[in-house]
Amino acid sequence: MATVQFGNLYYFIYIALGILITILFVRFLKNKTTKYRYWFIFGMIIFNLMIHILKIFIYPYTTVDYVFTKVSFENVCAVSALLYPFLYFAKNKTLRDYMVLVGMASGIIAFIYPVDVMSLYFNGREFFTEARPAFMFENIRFYISHLFIFMIPFLMMHFGMHTLSIKRAYRAPFMLVTILVIIFINELVFTLLGWIPKNEFFDPRYRNPSFIFGVRGDLGGLGVILGVFVPMAFRTNPWFIGDAYLPVIWLILPAMIYGGLIALIFMFIYDREETLYFFKLKMRITEVEEKIDLKE
Repeated sequence: MATVQFGNLYYFIYIALGILITILFVRFLKNKTTKYRYWFIFGMIIFNLMIHILKIFIYPYTTVDYVFTKVSFENVCAVSALLYPFLYFAKNKTLRDYMVLVGMASGIIAFIYPVDVMSLYFNGREFFTEARPAFMFENIRFYISHLFIFMIPFLMMHFGMHTLSIKRAYRAPFMLVTILVIIFINELVFTLLGWIPKNEFFDPRYRNPSFIFGVRGDLGGLGVILGVFVPMAFRTNPWFIGDAYLPVIWLILPAMIYGGLIALIFMFIYDREETLYFFKLKMRITEVEEKIDLKE
């Protein structure tokens, strides 16, 4: 059976299709007016919001008792799908920076490491008895949704609808941590309402949205990547008997370090001159301080 596995043919087919569709959208909008582009991209946002919400009517979401938990602030990408309609019109540059940086990064990561498509897990349980068919409807929806999560801010940047600044780059990781807190609150509320079993709260083997409770055993490689920067004090949860990390807190350092690195990469792409000037200035200041210290 044709399935998507890391590095196989179908894995690269979806990546190639994503690149091709992005190129086609860029070419389509190239000669359009600014106003047309503005509302066309907003149309993409609404389309993606509908894809996110209407998934409750397709398999395997039709098997979930409290299905609206699946269209809530369930993970970072779900937050993007739900908040894009508001962030798009935001005047605050930090909020739009978050939309661009986290949106583009999470969309790309979803294509590079499509956990949901490759995993037997669904809604916190080992749901599938075998790997999903490559062109299962939910897989197609997953890729379209995450392509739009990436492509919307990409088009905004490509056509000059937003500008990034190295001076604001440090704020993006803090925004990401804030979103992780919102995801935790979302999970807590659903648990208190009884829509999620209370005994599964804190347990990384179950829903564990955006890995706020730790990393599942079947995702060991990801655990190593994230765990490098996690202090031992954060690797236990006093409210849970078992293998779980301190909710959200354990992700703060990884979010700051990896988030900061990703933000810096985007700054070199979209704000190259200012970013290079910023680091040259920092180096000059350091050199001056060292000379002063030597004189003293």
